[in-house]
Amino acid sequence: MSVSKEVKIGLLATIALVTFFVGFYFLKGADIFSKDSEYFCIYPNVEGLQKGAVIQVNGLNVGHVASMSLIPGSGVKVALGITKGLDIPEGTVAKLSSSDIMGTKVIVLVPGPGPGSMKPGGELKSAREGGTLDNVSSELTPRLKELKTTISSIDTTLTGVNELMNAQNQREISEALHAVNITAHNLADLTNDLKKQTNEINAMIHNANSITANLAKNNDTINHILTNVNSLTNHLNNVPVEKMVDDIRTTLTQYKEIAAKINDSKGSAGLLINNKDLYNNLNHAIISLDSLENDMRARPSRYISLSFFGRKK
Repeated sequence: MSVSKEVKIGLLATIALVTFFVGFYFLKGADIFSKDSEYFCIYPNVEGLQKGAVIQVNGLNVGHVASMSLIPGSGVKVALGITKGLDIPEGTVAKLSSSDIMGTKVIVLVPGPGPGSMKPGGELKSAREGGTLDNVSSELTPRLKELKTTISSIDTTLTGVNELMNAQNQREISEALHAVNITAHNLADLTNDLKKQTNEINAMIHNANSITANLAKNNDTINHILTNVNSLTNHLNNVPVEKMVDDIRTTLTQYKEIAAKINDSKGSAGLLINNKDLYNNLNHAIISLDSLENDMRARPSRYISLSFFGRKK
């Protein structure tokens, strides 16, 4: 019996399709030759979960998503084909998660506390777990908000700076910078002058130190002088100044009276000073006395008579 060419082509195409189908599901982790235990869970949003997506427990592939159907008002019912014989404790949670940075969705089973195991066909609790991209997004979102706020603040600041930097303000700032430059130049000149005067300043400091040292050496002498000054001050404090002033006043009054009498030409002293004739007579008498004295010295025998043995001249 001969097989036609068309039949051969059809059989070859069928085998190729079956091989492709088996290989496709094999690469996705599904074993089509073994019957899986089926469970289900309901998600409000499957976020791009695909039929045939991997189901994992502690990173190990234990099944695949068998089917998905929309339940109006509840979400999406997901049928989970899990390897037959795998123990699923009561309270196990099926977490919808991202397996890579591209956001490929997988279902991760978190075993429950029990007690007992779930029977095939039971409903697993559903939950959503943020993947790597979700975590990065959750970390970046606040930073992006802060960056947006910062950029807005910078924009406001730059706007204020642009308004501030008008032509007049630019001129004033330029003048201020010029004044600062002049001040800096003056400070540099002052510094140079101070450097030039360093030797003189050092000499002044040395002299001041020498004076201080001398004062320290003569401290006892200075204390003695201050003690004497203090003693003199105490003596001056004990002097009856008021009595001395009264005596001086009395004396001055008496001198005034004497001067008045002399000027009055009535008393002896006044006549002596103010009477010209009396002055001339006194002067003549003094001259006569002087002549007499000179004559007595020259010829004393005229005025002194000496007798020896009763002899008379």
